[in-house]
Amino acid sequence: MGIQTGDYLTPARLNTRSVRARRTTTLSLTSGSVTAVPFDAEDWDNAAMFSATSSNISLPVAGLWGFAGFGAIQSNATGLRRLLVDVNSSGTFSPAVNSRPPVSGDNTHITISGSHVATAGDTLQLCAHQTSGGALNLLANAYFTVWLIES
Repeated sequence: MGIQTGDYLTPARLNTRSVRARRTTTLSLTSGSVTAVPFDAEDWDNAAMFSATSSNISLPVAGLWGFAGFGAIQSNATGLRRLLVDVNSSGTFSPAVNSRPPVSGDNTHITISGSHVATAGDTLQLCAHQTSGGALNLLANAYFTVWLIES
C-alpha cells in the first residue's frame, strides 16, 4: 500500500510503539513561563504511553525515540513563541527547540521534531513558551506524537 495525498500518520504506518496525544481546548500561557501542555485526548496509543489529562508521555523501553509536536498561539505582535520538549519533567530540554517571531493579525503556528535516546521509564513533555508581556492562549488541537525508532 502506497502513501497517497491526504493520508495521515497512523500506528499501522509506523508499525511500532507510538502515541499521539492532543489538546482539545485552549490553554492560557503566562508570559515568560515554560508551560507543560496537559493533553486530554489521544488519537492512538498502541503501547499504553499516555494517560488522559497528563502532560507526560512515558517511554516503556530503552531506545531511540522520535517525536513531533504542533501548537498554535493566538495573535499578538510582541515577543517570541516556542515549543520545547522536557525530558523527565526536569527542566532539561531536548536539543530540539523551535522559536518563532509573533504573527500580528494571525496565529503563530509552531512545529517541533527531534529524537531522544531513552532509558525505559523516561518521560517526554511538550512545553510551550511565549514572551508577549501578557497571557496568550495555546489554541485547541495542539498535539504531540512519539514513536519508537529502534530499541
